[in-house]
Order: sequence, then C-alpha cells, then structure tokens
Amino acid sequence: MKKYLVDVYLPAAGKHYDVFLPSNKRIKDVTDLLIRISESLSPGEYKGTSDSVLINADSGDTYDSGSTVYDAGIRNSSRLILT
Repeated sequence: MKKYLVDVYLPAAGKHYDVFLPSNKRIKDVTDLLIRISESLSPGEYKGTSDSVLINADSGDTYDSGSTVYDAGIRNSSRLILT
C-alpha cells in the first residue's frame, strides 16, 4: 500500500503536522484518524466533531468523504486543513 506524506494544518490550534496517509483509505476514515491524532497532540486546543472536514489548502475545496485518498488527488506534499 502506498502512503503519501502530507501537511495537515489545524487552525484551532495554529499548528501543522506531517502525516502519512494510506492511498486506499476513504477520506471519512482519514478524517476520523486525523481528528484522533490532533486531539491527542493538541489537548484542549482542538476537539473534533461529526462536522469536521478535510479541506485542500491550495484550492479551498472540501474533499468528498466517500473518495479514497488517491482518488481525491492527495499526493506527497499535499497541504490539507482539518476543521
């Protein structure tokens, strides 16, 4: 399985994290994973909700939760925002 190294920005905490994302995982599953990681790395600064979304930092477009990482066009060095 291929993995992509991406930059995830967490505006609520004002922090960036470098994370490897598996290419075959759905965006919904990746978002849930990133929420758990962000909550543990930024205790008290970020609390994910069911409304949390993953956004392309360059275009501002929200990723479709049913797409895979690969199908969404996420690759190495992609910049993402987790709200």
